[in-house]
Amino acid sequence: MTESSGLIQEYDVFDPSKPRPHIIFIIGGPGSGKGTQTAKIAAHYDFEYVSVGEILRKQLLQHAPSDRKWELIAKIIANGELAPQETTIEELKHQFIKKQGAKGFIVDGFPREISQAFTFEEQIGSPDLVILLACSNQQLRQRLEKRALQQGRPDDNTHAIEKRLETFKHNITFIAKYYQERGIIVRVDADREEDDIFTDINTTVKERLFPNEIKEE
Repeated sequence: MTESSGLIQEYDVFDPSKPRPHIIFIIGGPGSGKGTQTAKIAAHYDFEYVSVGEILRKQLLQHAPSDRKWELIAKIIANGELAPQETTIEELKHQFIKKQGAKGFIVDGFPREISQAFTFEEQIGSPDLVILLACSNQQLRQRLEKRALQQGRPDDNTHAIEKRLETFKHNITFIAKYYQERGIIVRVDADREEDDIFTDINTTVKERLFPNEIKEE
């Protein structure tokens, strides 16, 4: 791919003649409830729900047995490490391009490292809002162990859980600082009941993205 074709690909993600859809990131440690809250907010606002982890797991099921690239990615994820950045960004682009008419996108579990935030901004744009689900390590471990028994996900084995918690702890400081400097991150206490967390996220989305509708109420 030439440099110019790469630039064209970047600008083709959204139609420049139309307003760009809202983009919200929901981030937090593994087991913080990102998937649950992302799905609820997406349904509430009629936004497209995009789960990076779910997309990658589907691709692994489809390609890992016969595709060398995905076979390697499967091993990386099973070890509790992050999928290659290039793969993650490309999969996100595909989701956005496929759903051009969406009112907005709410993305679960992205970015997971600061370089992903930089690359997303360069190739797609800046999110309108970032929600950080803050959860204690003890709570995260309990939820992950429970999920491992119920769902049997390959990245919920004991070694992977500890590796993912360690990776999250290392990366979240840089990610939070980056979005804090831009004034677009809001911290939500995720050590509470699901409905209470949703209420706080919903209030934040209304205040940040739809302030005029609040005034009308």
